[in-house]
Amino acid sequence: MVYNTTRTDKNTDLAVNELVGKRFGIFHKLKNGSIGSEPFIIQSCSPEFDINFDRIEYTRKCNIELRPKGIIVHFRKNSSSFIWPIALHHLTVYKSGQIISIYENTAYLKIKPLVLRKRNSPFIQRLLDAKSIYSAQYNFK
Repeated sequence: MVYNTTRTDKNTDLAVNELVGKRFGIFHKLKNGSIGSEPFIIQSCSPEFDINFDRIEYTRKCNIELRPKGIIVHFRKNSSSFIWPIALHHLTVYKSGQIISIYENTAYLKIKPLVLRKRNSPFIQRLLDAKSIYSAQYNFK
């Protein structure tokens, strides 16, 4: 579900914290490195996001924040801020060339890095590592 965060709402904060966990503390950030991604450009998205790609009045940038039980995709549309929290057990990530596809059930966002690098994004690798560690907790034999 996409939330409008232009104005602070305690109910939204509680729902997001319940879904993906509270923000990491300063000691975790110092020990494990950054929990935020570099900027990405939104290439395409599902209709839930209602982003008009024909208009050039606003940039289609987004950032991803890592949380203990999921991620939050931050983006802006016109002059409003939005977030898309995704729990790790609903998250699916694909990479094809420079395009990174993020799925939660039927909702998706296809993004590419703003700055092209020779190597893959270190944040995306950290995200995949966090997902594999989270998934390993629930593998039963």
